[in-house]
Amino acid sequence: MDMKAKSSLIRKYRTERLWSQEQLAEISGLGLRTIQRLEARGSGSQESIKALAAVFNVEADTLFWRDGAYQAYKHKQWGFVTLAGISMVAALVLAINDLAVALPAAGIGVLFGVLTLVAIAFSSMTIEVNESEISWCFGPGLFKKSLPLEEVGQCRKVKNPIWMGFGIHAYGTGWICNVSGLLGIEIELKGGSFIRLGTDQPNYLIQAIEDAKDNVE
Repeated sequence: MDMKAKSSLIRKYRTERLWSQEQLAEISGLGLRTIQRLEARGSGSQESIKALAAVFNVEADTLFWRDGAYQAYKHKQWGFVTLAGISMVAALVLAINDLAVALPAAGIGVLFGVLTLVAIAFSSMTIEVNESEISWCFGPGLFKKSLPLEEVGQCRKVKNPIWMGFGIHAYGTGWICNVSGLLGIEIELKGGSFIRLGTDQPNYLIQAIEDAKDNVE
């Protein structure tokens, strides 16, 4: 029967020893795919996890999740502000074109095609926190990014000024990802940069990240 293991902790122990996944598989006697699955999803048999505990010279219980200590988090926020902005641009283009006939029909079609693709891409933003990483994507799974929990420093609730804008863009030493609203969280990375994720559930998201980090320490 498969158990839930602390994938981040397994990866941490491996990288501390400067081992590749292939080396860990050879040393532990497990298959490479088993190692990859344990590090990606924390899914593996009790025997596999005990084998890794023996290799790392730790108690097997330390590699298992504590019952009820952490629940995976997933939330989608719809990009109403982004969609409203794109709609306003489309209406403005039509109004100007009616007055000045600035673009031919084909040009209007191409422009609206681009606006439609942008609207689909930034129609929503989904953020997930699991036992190994924080991940986020836009619309139907576009521009997906992930951040291992080991790289996460402090998290705090923020309110973005309107001039910071929406979508994906660099700001100072970090990046901002947002589709609607001004609330979000700022994740300080151990390398010194930061990532701001827009969300209408900043408190729940911070708590989910803290819970996940607690379980891999």
